[in-house]
Amino acid sequence: MRTRRLVTPPRLHPEEEKERERHATWLELFYDLIFVVAIAQLANSLARNYSPTGLSRFGLLFIPVWWAWIGHTFYLSRFDTDDLGHRLITLAQMVFVTSLAVHIPDALGSSARGFALSYAGIRAILVVQYLRAGRHIPAARPLTTRYALGFTMAALFWVASIFFLPPTRW
Repeated sequence: MRTRRLVTPPRLHPEEEKERERHATWLELFYDLIFVVAIAQLANSLARNYSPTGLSRFGLLFIPVWWAWIGHTFYLSRFDTDDLGHRLITLAQMVFVTSLAVHIPDALGSSARGFALSYAGIRAILVVQYLRAGRHIPAARPLTTRYALGFTMAALFWVASIFFLPPTRW
């Protein structure tokens, strides 16, 4: 019987494993389901306002939602771990994604600050994931450092946006 450790460091996916298909865990599938809710919120707002303005609003909000999902997915494609630390980090990120979805209906109005802070939180957690991977995988450190810096700058940019009034905020 194989026992699993509670804490295992992330590991880089070897090249020979990239040929094989990676299967998502139940937690990752639940994570994706929360993004389905966010996309449904966007689709609902587009259904109510299918004008050029509504379409622009949809596109403007879809981009950060999409990049939030892609960021986590790309991380999981590069690094593999299914330990307690990864699960807790993913659960924390899910809280921010849920908050992002909640703020979508009025994300360009009164909920703009909540939307921005939610997105910044998603990016900040991704920074933690990349720093964790870089700490344990010296060969990946140049990549993880570059991504951590980029995502940190993005998170700070989104946090800074809450101090501006529309349309400068956008």
